[in-house]
Amino acid sequence: MKRLVRKLHRWLGLLMALQIVAWMTSGLYFSLFPITEIRGEHLTRAPEGIAARDLVAAGRADVLLEALDDHFRADWSLANVSLVAREGTAYWLAEGEAAGIPFRRLVDPAGTGVRPALTSEQAERRATWWLKEPGAVAGSEWVEPETAPGEFRGREASAWKVSVEGNEPVSLYIDPWTGDLLARRTARWRLFDFFWMLHIMDYDTRDDFNHPLLQAAAALGLLIALSGVVYWFMTRRGLRRRAA
Repeated sequence: MKRLVRKLHRWLGLLMALQIVAWMTSGLYFSLFPITEIRGEHLTRAPEGIAARDLVAAGRADVLLEALDDHFRADWSLANVSLVAREGTAYWLAEGEAAGIPFRRLVDPAGTGVRPALTSEQAERRATWWLKEPGAVAGSEWVEPETAPGEFRGREASAWKVSVEGNEPVSLYIDPWTGDLLARRTARWRLFDFFWMLHIMDYDTRDDFNHPLLQAAAALGLLIALSGVVYWFMTRRGLRRRAA
């Protein structure tokens, strides 16, 4: 029996060695950095707040419906409306769905209509506004959901990707219609994402934590640990005799 447990522990350990190393390495990396730094939250400022003058400037909300009708010229539905500020100017933020596709639009309360989508230059200026410390823009590119890089996966809308150089280079994904910051991606985040893939063993979407491969590996890891404990107890008496 002792020999069987020893062999089981040895060969299962050999079989799972690489994955166990991956679990330990990724777990160590996760513990070294606060998640806020991994996400790059320390690099960007908070969204603009609403001032009392914005509430006065907002006026009536009925201009919102007319503006969206003119903008979409198709079936659309409204899910949420809120008042936001963009660089000192108040806007209605309309969220809903048009032709089966989610949308977010800024509408001028004065009745001038939906704010146009940002150009690449405007997106770059907006990206630099989000940064707490100035950086040099290395370039920008338009990202579609179908061709989005893995670091921007799972999105349903297009965005501007603005790459900024500095003490900690970062890529900011900007909503073209609202100027909102959708995601921050740094070298630390990309390494975190790679380790997360190894940790949960989802090499495709990197977000499935309940698949059979991970469950089987976790069960084998548990079996290795338990067999090691059992083998230690089985050999404990023999170790005591040799020590005596």
